[in-house]
Amino acid sequence: MSFIPAPDDFVELAIKVRDLLKEERMKVDVGKYESHGSLAKIKSEVNRLIIVGDIHGDYESLITILSSIDLSQAILVFLGDYIDRGDQSPHVVYEVLNVKLRNPSSVILLMGNHEGPPELPVYPHDFPMHLSLLYGSSWKRVYHPIMDCLSQFYACSLLEYSIFMVHGGVPTRTVTLDSLANAHQDIELLEELLWNDPMPFKGIKASPRGAGNLFGPDVTERFLKSLNVKVVIRSHEPCEEGYEVHHNGKLMTIFSRKGPPYFNTLAAYLDIRDPKNITSTHQLAKEYVRTF
Repeated sequence: MSFIPAPDDFVELAIKVRDLLKEERMKVDVGKYESHGSLAKIKSEVNRLIIVGDIHGDYESLITILSSIDLSQAILVFLGDYIDRGDQSPHVVYEVLNVKLRNPSSVILLMGNHEGPPELPVYPHDFPMHLSLLYGSSWKRVYHPIMDCLSQFYACSLLEYSIFMVHGGVPTRTVTLDSLANAHQDIELLEELLWNDPMPFKGIKASPRGAGNLFGPDVTERFLKSLNVKVVIRSHEPCEEGYEVHHNGKLMTIFSRKGPPYFNTLAAYLDIRDPKNITSTHQLAKEYVRTF
């Protein structure tokens, strides 16, 4: 990307989107979805749902996806991890925020673990370094408004009776829609939403990441029943072919970036028609995964 926004323009954009997200929570009805605190609840009449996983500073992959979709009749959900591990993290954030500003009722921005609160630190956090390469000593003036904006992103999203979307994974304790809506005030719940990973065995184990937990198919099944939804879509882990089906077709990982430090041969996103009728991630893999 040759275009580098002026520091003041970047700050202005971050403040506008931050304020937009705060306004969403005050008015609740955003058009294609409802804003309930940490939870974005997509309306059942939405007939096309596009889901994008980790981008991690891969601007080229982001543009590949955005140039392939039409938001006029769709809703676009980003699953988080826009920054770090990629040298174009600032460009990715600038583009994503602009997409949200241009399409406020059609774009839902979820928080990834790399956008989490200070209580949940992540490594590497090289976003400041890439800002300093662009803006020199002015990088902090840009960094803090951006991080303030990212802190307003949703923790999860839900299409009622169908799909639950989150960055990391499902909580290991029983939750309700009300508790998910208050996830930003519950650091233990937020940690699991941002950091959890699926495992093939039943039960719960501490994550080797040092944050969050590993959860088995029984945990996924219990969660789906408690919220009356059919499948979980999450990101947070690289996949060789850009996606992976887990837990007997009840959960899918989607990964939308390519290049070092990851070695997946393909990246992927989901472009789902008639999403309220989805019953399995095997169905998603067969009909609605788009790889590049």
